[in-house]
Amino acid sequence: MQPGSSRARRVGIVDVAAHAGVSRQTVSNVLNERRGNVSTDTYDRVLAAMAALGYQPNRAAQNLRSRRSMQIGYHMFGEQMQSVNGFFVHFVQALVRQAARDNYQVVVFTHQDDPLRTFRELIAQRNIDAFVLSESAVDDPRVRLLAENGIPFACMGRLASDLPQQWVDVDNTAGMRALVGHLLERGHRSFAYAGAPGGEYWKAERFTGFAEGLAAHGIRVPDRNVCHGPDRGVRAFTRRLLTRTAPPDVIVCGSDAVAAVVMHVAHAMGRAVGKDVAVTGFDGGAIGTFTEPALTSVRIPVERIARELVQRCRREIDHGPTGEPGLLVPTELLHGASA
Repeated sequence: MQPGSSRARRVGIVDVAAHAGVSRQTVSNVLNERRGNVSTDTYDRVLAAMAALGYQPNRAAQNLRSRRSMQIGYHMFGEQMQSVNGFFVHFVQALVRQAARDNYQVVVFTHQDDPLRTFRELIAQRNIDAFVLSESAVDDPRVRLLAENGIPFACMGRLASDLPQQWVDVDNTAGMRALVGHLLERGHRSFAYAGAPGGEYWKAERFTGFAEGLAAHGIRVPDRNVCHGPDRGVRAFTRRLLTRTAPPDVIVCGSDAVAAVVMHVAHAMGRAVGKDVAVTGFDGGAIGTFTEPALTSVRIPVERIARELVQRCRREIDHGPTGEPGLLVPTELLHGASA
């Protein structure tokens, strides 16, 4: 830059090194998060020099040197794509926030016909550093493809024992048992259960927790008080329950989305939820905040799960396969006026 120019020279890595009294390589180590090569004192000194000089790293150049895109892919499909699925809206928001804290962006994608073809294309393009998966089958072909290609990933939901155990999940059974215990403490003794169809393990675990929690107190729920079906089936089931001479005290639901359907039917029939009949959910996401009254639910700690998933991806990106075990995180009981 010529003397007298109105444009200031861009501060570079050499200027930061000189200001901090360290080598250019040390500054590079700090920029690329190679903490093992830099002492805490030196690391802090370099950061202070960057702040003092107003240094702005060239992220594009860093990405080329590190061969990283600084992007994490998240695959959405099926029920997740429905606008009424408040849980996954909440989850994606938490994932995006956590990735941003780690200087990553989240690329949300879906597929047309064959999800594996979409994954193969993304792997070949090398535009994604790692993948976060959810709604997984225990033996998930997407996970097998990623593992076979050595691509970092983390999964919300448990995986088969012969796959890398890069998963984070909640204890559905324990969460539902805790909810049942809360309902019993409030004096409820007559129960029904409504859940979505499908053989996914978490749906089975939630019903198991419900049945076990009641069995521990000598209560058995008759088959006619149990429904696993689509919305229209849950609606018909709820109407039958609430037109009985002696309807149940509480309808426990396998998800907040199912609970919202049950509450809608109850309101349409003139029943006051929380007074004439109690209703509970499982997810603790956005849906329960929009119901009237607010929904009592088992809350899945989405923010913690998102943090664990992103950090697992980062460790795989930085160090390769870690051999870490899967992680179960506890749920929380969310108190609303619906039960």
